[in-house]
Amino acid sequence: MFLSAIQAVGIADILDIALVAVLVYALLVWFKHSKAAVVAKGMLVVAAVYLFSRSTGMVMTTGIFHGFFAILVVALVVIFQEELRAVFERIAVWSLASGAGTSPTGSEAQSAILVRTLGDLARERIGALVVVRGRDPLERHLQGGFPLGGELSEALLKSVFDFHSIGHDGAVVLEGGRVTQFGSRLPLSKEGAKTAKFGTRHTAALGLAELSDAMCIVVSEERGTISIAQDGKIETLRGASQLEKRLSVFYSEKQPRPRQDQIQEFLHKNQREKGMAFTAAVLLWALFVLGAKPWRQAYPIPVHVRNLPSGMRVTSLSPKKVRIVVSGQMRDFYWIDTRRFEVRLDLADANQGSSYVRLSENDIARPSMLQLEEIDPAGVQIELTSKTAKVSKVPHQWQ
Repeated sequence: MFLSAIQAVGIADILDIALVAVLVYALLVWFKHSKAAVVAKGMLVVAAVYLFSRSTGMVMTTGIFHGFFAILVVALVVIFQEELRAVFERIAVWSLASGAGTSPTGSEAQSAILVRTLGDLARERIGALVVVRGRDPLERHLQGGFPLGGELSEALLKSVFDFHSIGHDGAVVLEGGRVTQFGSRLPLSKEGAKTAKFGTRHTAALGLAELSDAMCIVVSEERGTISIAQDGKIETLRGASQLEKRLSVFYSEKQPRPRQDQIQEFLHKNQREKGMAFTAAVLLWALFVLGAKPWRQAYPIPVHVRNLPSGMRVTSLSPKKVRIVVSGQMRDFYWIDTRRFEVRLDLADANQGSSYVRLSENDIARPSMLQLEEIDPAGVQIELTSKTAKVSKVPHQWQ
């Protein structure tokens, strides 16, 4: 069955599978480090149960899913509203990207200024919060603050974070080697376990890192340490030298790179997610596309006698099996149990002797979603005798 169906696969089907695999892969990678990853895994389990129940003909379970489908969609939108908004923003950024970005020279100069200045602030126990923008837009996450647009410099940063500055308690936002604004308030993280030993600056840094791909650098005025919040995690660094390495990695990931390097990176990263995405795409295609195609299948099924009159016995039944042809959608045949097929020959009105019984659709037990197309042969020859009658010693020739 599957070999015959696969031979009909066309270019459109291959492109269909590839596109769905890419979309599933993107979602898996996106939720991999997201705070909604646990919920996403739960939804995958629910989706698997639904697909299994639908493909196996579990009418009640499928009906329940259909009844609550609209509610589930609304619930998903509510649960993942931040993630969905971020996904669409990321798609917009990718689609509008034209290869422009921070040059390597600018990145190295910016990194040197940050390492030197933040190291000085840490030694002097002066608190600071610096946001280095990645690819994601940050405007909707920032509140208050003052626009600046000035070129990054050591003097500018130390002036902003001076205790007497009006914006020293807020965040400085860097983009493309320039300070776009200062004194900005960031969203606070709701992960209390991660921020229990930190102050408000660290909580704000982690909050933005959970909602974007920005790197948030925090200088603690109490401990004199430098911490980095990125990808929903916060880490205290050992010193300014480690900050330099982290900034170098961050810039290398965010800067436009040659297409060949991007392809090589894509081929070597997230192998498990690629396998899961391809498997999911093939299964979805097999269930919804291939499974929706009409299909006919033949089965040899046994003949079983029912309601045999009292005092009678069957001495001859020919044939013992008949061949039927049933039709339906291909997915109806995926997990079909052939034991559900049988001929139920009702002999309640039968008389003693030999007779030919023509089979009808009502005599064929089969899954309800399948239509009966053919019965071969169209009937069976049966002989009934009284239980008290002597049986001939000549063996009967069964067909």
